[in-house]
Amino acid sequence: MAAVTIFAAGCYYDYKKIVLGELVIAADGGYTYCRDKKISPDVIIGDFDSLSDIPSGIKIVKLPVVKDITDTAAAVEYAGGFDEIHIYGGTGGRIDHTLANIAVISELSKKGKKAFLYDNGRIITAVTDGQVSFSPPETMPSYISVFSFSDISEGINLTGLKYPLKDAVLKSGVPLGVSNEFTKEIATVSVKHGTIIIVYDENAEIIAT
Repeated sequence: MAAVTIFAAGCYYDYKKIVLGELVIAADGGYTYCRDKKISPDVIIGDFDSLSDIPSGIKIVKLPVVKDITDTAAAVEYAGGFDEIHIYGGTGGRIDHTLANIAVISELSKKGKKAFLYDNGRIITAVTDGQVSFSPPETMPSYISVFSFSDISEGINLTGLKYPLKDAVLKSGVPLGVSNEFTKEIATVSVKHGTIIIVYDENAEIIAT
């Protein structure tokens, strides 16, 4: 599955591992992290309101300052042919940008794509009318939270977790699925109808979708 990695202009943390896809995009100020970590992006996209020193020798896609989407969302659009998207620096800082990026990965899931937003020791992903399974984390306790990003998400099943659910309904305004815990079993989260946001410990690895 073809993957793209996007470095945004938010906060960066001590990631256990950085996934570099076939295409690497720096979204505006995300280039600063790439430069510091000696990561060479294939293209830099943005209106350059948070990157004053524009490098040479790298493809540049300059966006207007007044636009309808964020630089990160524009980078996702640029990578439209890819099926798997990894976004670093897309959380922290301004909460509105974090929410915008969660909305972006939810839309990607509706298109059948896999998207991952890397936070401080947590990874955020979205699932629409599907399921995802995790291997048991080596470090315990490890947490996982499940939220409905649709008004109503139906047919929620949580197995292999401390607090299971069977054919449940989650509503967007009721955080029933917050702070569940992994066990030593393989954990599976599934939804029949709707889009869910999953926030899980970086020590848990996805083994199947």
